Order: sequence, then structure tokens, then C-alpha cells
Amino acid sequence: MFDQGVRTLEHFGLEVLIGSAVHEVRGYLAGEDHQRAEDLLWALSDETIDGIWCARGGYGAQRTVASLDMAAFESLAERPPKAFIGFSDITALHALITSRLGWITFYGPGISKLSNATDYTLDGVRVALFEAQPFKVEPRPGVSTVTTLVNGTAEGILAGGCLPRLANLVGTSLQVNFDGKICFFEDVSEAVMEVDGNLTQMIAAGCFDGCVGIVIGDHVGVETQYDSSLELEQVFGDLLVPLDIPCCYYLPIGHGPDQATLPIGATVQLDADNGILAVLNPAVA
Repeated sequence: MFDQGVRTLEHFGLEVLIGSAVHEVRGYLAGEDHQRAEDLLWALSDETIDGIWCARGGYGAQRTVASLDMAAFESLAERPPKAFIGFSDITALHALITSRLGWITFYGPGISKLSNATDYTLDGVRVALFEAQPFKVEPRPGVSTVTTLVNGTAEGILAGGCLPRLANLVGTSLQVNFDGKICFFEDVSEAVMEVDGNLTQMIAAGCFDGCVGIVIGDHVGVETQYDSSLELEQVFGDLLVPLDIPCCYYLPIGHGPDQATLPIGATVQLDADNGILAVLNPAVA
């Protein structure tokens, strides 16, 4: 899957260099924490490299952050930004790069997912990364229907990621707060009660204080574990509707077969009535 994904990148006209830790194996991790941290810093620092595309979701991302030479990393804020692409557990690296370097990063498919990407996913990558113009993420005709939880429109900076990883960041220096921002989140392979717990924790921690809008993406394989469970939509209604900000559910964001690529840190407008997320300013030069 990874090799086919690399060929997809080459079809985009990119020259691909593979980090030394990508093929390392240590249980569920790609080698030791320091190896991944050194790889990341090398790719971010090397002036011949224009962007970093994560191999896959990357469970060890938060551990990678802890092993970074933070002084060397933060010095990169003085350099021109690079494209950074990944999703799922890579949420921790998005939070790090956007908060410490001020770069726009891209929440989009990892290289392994590109191996069998749909036309929708590939078109989303092309529009977000290679075309310097505004674009929209909309419902897929004949595939999905967006549910409006709270009507209205909102404009703000886009922030978010994979819900359980956002919850893991609560109480750390990388906690993502949505004051003045439009939040997006998605999830995969969790019980409804875990979604409930993650959202409840983030609300209690103040993450949603001042948030101006919420976009909920795919929740692939999120299931009820007991006959007495709430449905996912009930959880969203219980916890998010009282925030009284524009909110809609089921845009193609996250672990579904069709995946939009979103620029974290860009200015966006949410139309919750019609389920449209418009990126207002080009995220690439």
C-alpha cells in the first residue's frame, strides 16, 4: 500500500524521499521515538524538501513530539512554511506545527491511503495542495446527506482533527482550543460512549469556549456496544446543540473512502444549513 501511494505522489509530479524511520518496526510504532523525531526534524529543516507527507495515521505521533529537539524545531518559525499532510493520529503533529510555527497544515490522506484513493479523494488533494485558489467541501451527491444540528453560517480559522487524539491533548501544552475558530472532528472504530466521553472531556476543559462553528466528519465503524446505547446523533444533540453555534454532521472528512483535504489554519466559512465548508483564502502560494 505504501509503495503504491508513493507512485501516486510521483504521478502528481513530486520527487519522493523516504525517511529513515518509515520502514522501522517496533510493535505498533515505526522504530524508536527519537528516530521518528529526528526524521521529522530532518524533513522540516532540509531546504531542498518542500513538504512532508506522512506515511499513515501514526499512533506514535504524540510520543514523537515529546522526543523532538524543541529549540531546533521552534527555530523553523523563521523559515518559509512547508506543506505538511497527514490525518488521524497525526493530529498531534498538526497541533504542534500550527501552534508553534504558525504554518497552515493539511488534514488529508496519508501515503498508504493514496494507494486505493477514490477520485473524490485525489481531486481533493489536487485542489487543496496544487491549486492556489479557494475551494469548497460539499456533500457527495447520491452518497451522503448532511444533517444540520444548528442552523446558521460562521466564519473563522479552521482547527481540529481526530476526536480521540484531540481529547488526548487536553491538559497538555498542545491542547487545541477553538476560541474564534471553526472546529472539525472525525473518528474511527470507537464505541458511541467513547465519542461521548471525549466530547464531554473537551467541553469541560473549555476547548469549545468561543467556538463559532462545528463541522462533524465521518465516524467510520463507530458503533453502539449495548442495546441500551444512545445513537451517535443523540450524543451530538445532547452535547453540541446546547453550544448554540452553527453545526452540521457528515461531511467527507476523515477515515471514509472519500476524504476531503482540509487546510488547518486557513480562513473558512461554514454554511451549516447546506452542509458546505468553503475555504476562503488559498492555502498554498
